[in-house]
Amino acid sequence: MITLLRLTALLLGTVMTLAPIALLLFSHGSGQLPSGDRLFNLLAPLLVIGLAFGLGPLLIALPRLVAGQRNPGARLAAALLLLVSAGGLVLFGMGGVASLLPAVLGLVAESVLFAVFIWPARSFAAPASDQDRSPST
Repeated sequence: MITLLRLTALLLGTVMTLAPIALLLFSHGSGQLPSGDRLFNLLAPLLVIGLAFGLGPLLIALPRLVAGQRNPGARLAAALLLLVSAGGLVLFGMGGVASLLPAVLGLVAESVLFAVFIWPARSFAAPASDQDRSPST
């Protein structure tokens, strides 16, 4: 089950990262795209926007980065990036009938990822320090 959820997170993160570029290319039609540096200058900002939306699920997809109580910083970063991703889905995905179903499915997938990987380990046990183990009173 966890492997299936991580694969879902990988797929969702990849799709959300590449979606702005794909939307530009699909909307461009059969016209000529610029070449070389101009194409890079056109696609680089869209890739950065896509990374902002897709990096949360991609962090969850990495097997040991967001796991257990070992990496609270990575879990916090993944939670914040999932919040950005969900906000982007709500803001841009709920705009029309054609994008409503993918946006709702993406929100459901992100809420399941949050519930499985982020929420259960929200509290972290403080590591025992040397002073706690000392025999002094």
